[in-house]
Order: sequence, then structure tokens, then C-alpha cells
Amino acid sequence: MPEEQNALMAMLTDMDGTRWLILGVILLILEVVTGTTYILWLAIAALVTGLTAFALPMLGWEMQFLLFSIISIILLFIGHNYIRPKIKSDEPSDLNDRARSMIGMRVRAVTDFELGAGRVQVGDTQWRAKATEGNPKAGDELRVRSVKGTTLNVEDYAAKT
Repeated sequence: MPEEQNALMAMLTDMDGTRWLILGVILLILEVVTGTTYILWLAIAALVTGLTAFALPMLGWEMQFLLFSIISIILLFIGHNYIRPKIKSDEPSDLNDRARSMIGMRVRAVTDFELGAGRVQVGDTQWRAKATEGNPKAGDELRVRSVKGTTLNVEDYAAKT
């Protein structure tokens, strides 16, 4: 047991700026693999401690670990309470949902609407559309209100601007 304690003490007393930076990079790699955001704060704390150890070489290992602990606690608190909620919001992304990304988009009627149904141009594609009120004419500018399946629910753009 004393040999194990001596090995641990030797490792602790040998901590310098280089080892802190290596630890920070290892933690960053671990963060990239896991994606938890919690390891990120420890990695930043290790990197800051490493840079501080380079700037202040007389800093003992005890003060280095104290600095690492304080920075870690502060960053974990800030990260958990302020940054992580913004990164991991519950609001769904429109990135892979074309229908959701079209809501609010300006489109042009391609055909005259009959009984509230017609076709609109979205980019280079024509979509089936239903007007929420009235019967728009070909060329009218409309706005997409919602999407149901492959049908766009549209409204007159000029009336809502």
C-alpha cells in the first residue's frame, strides 16, 4: 500500500503545465466522443490550469489542483444552468423537416384555386395547396400557414403583412 501512495504522490507532485494540457486534450476528445457537455467544462478547466502553470511555474501542485477544482465548479455551474439549456433546447429543428421549414414561406399560386384548392410553386417544385379563405388566382402571392401531408395550407400574403 505505501508504494501505491508514493506513486500517487509522485504523479501529483509531477503535475506541470504540459501534463495539464495533455489532460485537457484527452478530456476534450472524451467530450467529442460522448457529447455530454459536462466533460467540456473539466477539459477547459484543465487547459486553463495548464496555461496558468506555464505562466506561474512556482505554483505548487496543491494550488494547481485547487485552481482546477474552482474553475471546474464555476464552469460546471455556468454550463449546466445557462449554456446547456440553450444548446439542448426542446424546440425541434427544421433542419431535416422540409414541411416545418416551409411554414411562413412566401409562395406563388400556379393555378387558379377552385373551392379553396389549387397548386403553388415552392422553389422548383409545385405543391398541392388549400386556401384558408377565398380562392386565390394564378400569380397571387401566398404564405404557408401549415403543412398536412403533401398539402400546404396557405393564406393571402398581402392580407397578413
